[in-house]
Amino acid sequence: LRREYSLRRNKEFRYVYRRGRSVSDSRMVLVYVVTKTPHLKVGFSVSRKLGNSVQRNRLKRRMKEAFFGMLDRVSKNCLLVFTPRETAKDMTYAEITASIGKLLIKAGLMDKSS
Repeated sequence: LRREYSLRRNKEFRYVYRRGRSVSDSRMVLVYVVTKTPHLKVGFSVSRKLGNSVQRNRLKRRMKEAFFGMLDRVSKNCLLVFTPRETAKDMTYAEITASIGKLLIKAGLMDKSS
C-alpha cells in the first residue's frame, strides 16, 4: 500500500475512532469517516491478542495487499480503519479479500457491480 494512502499518526487513528461509524462481520471490523476532501486514507490495527509480532504483521501485510487490489473501486473521500477479530487469525488471503470487500459494500463505500 503506497504511503500516501496510509493512516500513520495516532492522532489520525483517534479521529477515525472518535468520529467514525462502524460495520462488522464475524472476522473483521471497519470504522470509517466520510470526509469532504477527496483523499482516501486507510489504516490497519491488529491487537496483540492475535498472536506474536510475526503473526500480526503477516495478517497486516495480507490485509494491505487485499485492500490494494480493490483500491480503484473504493470511494476516495473517506478515512478507514480495519481491525481483525480473533477469528481472523487463520484466514486465507481469499477470505481476507472477501471480508474486506463485504465490509466496504456494507458501509456503502464500494460499488457491488465490480
